[in-house]
Amino acid sequence: MNKIIAASALILSLSMINVKSMAQKIDYKATTYKLFVSGKVSQWGTIIKKMEKDPNCQSDINKVELLGYYYGYIGHLLDIKNKDAAADMIEKADELLDYLMPKYPDNTLIMAYSANITGYKIAISPLKATILAKGMMANSKKAISKSPNDATVNILTANIMFYMPDVFGGNTERALKQYHKALDMFDADESLRHNNWMYLQLLVTTGLVEENLKHYESAKLLYQRVLKLYPDYAHVRDNKYPNLIKKMNL
Repeated sequence: MNKIIAASALILSLSMINVKSMAQKIDYKATTYKLFVSGKVSQWGTIIKKMEKDPNCQSDINKVELLGYYYGYIGHLLDIKNKDAAADMIEKADELLDYLMPKYPDNTLIMAYSANITGYKIAISPLKATILAKGMMANSKKAISKSPNDATVNILTANIMFYMPDVFGGNTERALKQYHKALDMFDADESLRHNNWMYLQLLVTTGLVEENLKHYESAKLLYQRVLKLYPDYAHVRDNKYPNLIKKMNL
């Protein structure tokens, strides 16, 4: 009888451990999305650390997902002028790329992420452009040529064309076309938009490019879309949109 009770207790204990483990699983995609749309990207650092150590997130698919969060978080760190933290995160992204790229040399998403990480290095140290730009552009061009209908690859390679000077292969007009192409793909597929922080970023970036090209009405429409879909997104609500309206009324 005591053995039966002990066995039952053990089964119950193991069941509780399993339930607790399941409860602790984090939906990183949903979590990063919610933080992004609420303007709390600064908290991504904590989420990234958890994902790095999460035993449930050690597959190569998870590593590519993590690479995407590195990409997004580094961009945020550079936006707030925290170059030291950005450089630390770039080192982590490089370690991941050193593992992924030899294993998946034809994966265009990894290529495109690699190009953007290189772009961040140039943003931190512009003098490195003469050394790094050629390889960055090669990865970007190869990625888009092999995956012209991949929405994320379109975004990432458009980033390179938008942010790089013309002398290193930048082309704002071509970047804008690719951003709009990516938008069309996102708008046509709800599964692409679901819990995907890149959709909001894409809307804002496309608006920024339109604004830089003095296409103010187009920029206004894009910012209005953001406000309709994400009314509490402060960066557009309190900054980009009102500043554009002031500019248009001058």
